[in-house]
Amino acid sequence: MTALLIGLLLVGLAGPVSAQATIGPAPLPPDTLVSRAGLPAVTVVATRRAVDLATVPARVSVLDRQSVVQTGAASVAELLGARSGAFLRRLGPTGLASMSLRGMGASQTTILLDGTRITDPQLGQLDLSLLPTAVLESVEVMHGASSSLYGSDGMGGAVNLRTRTPGAALDWQATAQGGAFGMRSGSAMATGQQGPVQLLGAAEYRLTDGDFPFVDETRFDDQTTTRRRNADREQLSLFGSAALAGAGRAVRVSGWYTAAERGLPGVAGTAATGERQADQALRLWAEGHQQRSWGRLRVSGLLQHKTLQYQNPALAIDDTGQTLLSSAEAEATVPLSARWLVSGGLAAAYSQAAHPSLASNARQGHGGAFAQATGRWGRLLLYPALRADTYRLTDGTQRTALSPRLGLNVNLPGLTGLRAKASMGRAFRVPTFNDRFWQPGGNPDLQVERGLMADAGLLLHRGRHRAELTVFQHQVRDQIVWQPDATGTWTPRNLQRVRSRGVEASYAVRAALAARAHLDAGLHLTRTQALNRSDPNSRSFNKQLRYVPQEEWKAHAALSTGLVSIGANVHYTGRRFITADESRAMEPHAVVDGHLRVTPVLAGLTVGFGLHLNNLFDTNYAIIRGYPMPPRHLHLRLTVQPSR
Repeated sequence: MTALLIGLLLVGLAGPVSAQATIGPAPLPPDTLVSRAGLPAVTVVATRRAVDLATVPARVSVLDRQSVVQTGAASVAELLGARSGAFLRRLGPTGLASMSLRGMGASQTTILLDGTRITDPQLGQLDLSLLPTAVLESVEVMHGASSSLYGSDGMGGAVNLRTRTPGAALDWQATAQGGAFGMRSGSAMATGQQGPVQLLGAAEYRLTDGDFPFVDETRFDDQTTTRRRNADREQLSLFGSAALAGAGRAVRVSGWYTAAERGLPGVAGTAATGERQADQALRLWAEGHQQRSWGRLRVSGLLQHKTLQYQNPALAIDDTGQTLLSSAEAEATVPLSARWLVSGGLAAAYSQAAHPSLASNARQGHGGAFAQATGRWGRLLLYPALRADTYRLTDGTQRTALSPRLGLNVNLPGLTGLRAKASMGRAFRVPTFNDRFWQPGGNPDLQVERGLMADAGLLLHRGRHRAELTVFQHQVRDQIVWQPDATGTWTPRNLQRVRSRGVEASYAVRAALAARAHLDAGLHLTRTQALNRSDPNSRSFNKQLRYVPQEEWKAHAALSTGLVSIGANVHYTGRRFITADESRAMEPHAVVDGHLRVTPVLAGLTVGFGLHLNNLFDTNYAIIRGYPMPPRHLHLRLTVQPSR
């Protein structure tokens, strides 16, 4: 399927090369795009088109390459945990990492790769620690309903991973890192042009022993400090991309392979069982667009194959599961008038999973149709969108969902750069293969989760400063919950009603303080009340959902003089209940990380020496109970690239 799609793209879209042509979504009319020097200016995830951050109808954060360098984040999980408004649930530094937006779970968040869904059809989520940042240009995080744009899962929001694009000029970069607990890594990236084709290649190899000391609170003797065992990890990532552009035509083909092998140390205080997990994923995708007299046509497709092997010698388990996801999409964008820009299209997907614990090989077909528009009346921008999705399941039954959304953005008078925004929409989540077919316990009769989401806020965007305040409320019904039945077997049911409401506030600035001094600073504040509203007779009724912090804030600041950069990140996580009735909780904690970088030019090369000190004040903490995080530790980073 992917080979056929790539062939059609090359035949239909290839043409004379033009240096001015670019790969990417068509922007709105020029008067809607406002350049904001110093801050990431454009987002795709909120509208499926390149739109200035000031004019989108939803809360969106864009984390660029500068954010990656400053945080030293090796994975998407580390980057989102440090700089976004999302809450990252981590089973230790090398374990599963998933995210929560507005009190919703990981399976209720859409994960996109260059605008295409890559969520695992068996698990309903992705381990964000397996996605390295070395191949990414930026990460976009949208808060709020995204089903009207991308389909299933978008109840809490969406994350779009934008990979690096090939360039015509020859460029390269090499990086090496080393640090505490056996951490070492190396990566390289190169881009250039071969004939009419622009090419980019990148590779990264990373490993760690993960044997850090921690305080074992389950022990009662004098020796309370022990070391984490079976927490090692080895990971490889390979990425390649090729682009061909002509007058009004462009096509890009990319591939990304990741492989990781790691130990699973389990809950602190329990005996090691030697559990291990090996993950492999291959993703191939292509996108092309052509400008026509009536507008713009875009086609895209993706093929994803994943393998997960789990071993537990103590229980004599050695299981391997595989999932396949293929998708294709066609979209046309047409300017109907000076006020309206309208786009619509069709989407199709096929997924399957095979695992010893699935009743049989699970299959699912999917078809969708979507339409969206942008309208302008003076100061007002309107963003209506509607999507219809049908899923055909293994047993021949069908699940359907209709997802409308209306968003608006108003340029308020009286203060330059002050805008109001609001949106309301419906979202849904289709049960995963595990939900329906896992043995024992799978429930093939599960209904689709559905929700109604609304938010409103104010944005002040002036020059290099951006401040935003948002209030939100989400109502979810038929949420799938795994619970033990009368025989003690865990099984999923459509039980839970959830009401999530809260406030989000943020501020960001990138400014020149002097001729060579630059400041990059930001702050995220979130207060979330995510309540179980299922059964008034239950002790958990009207109680906060487990592991959803009521308060969380993140702050960062970095000062750069061109040669030297120094900065810090502060992350505070509030109280999290670990029982459904709020009888037990994990206490708040704050973690501070710091960095110092020196980037001299030596022999025509820019050489970056970076020092990253994590958990500066040696905080004893865990994000999930029983999975400790590392104490204070250091890692060094060396980067070499041509001087510009």
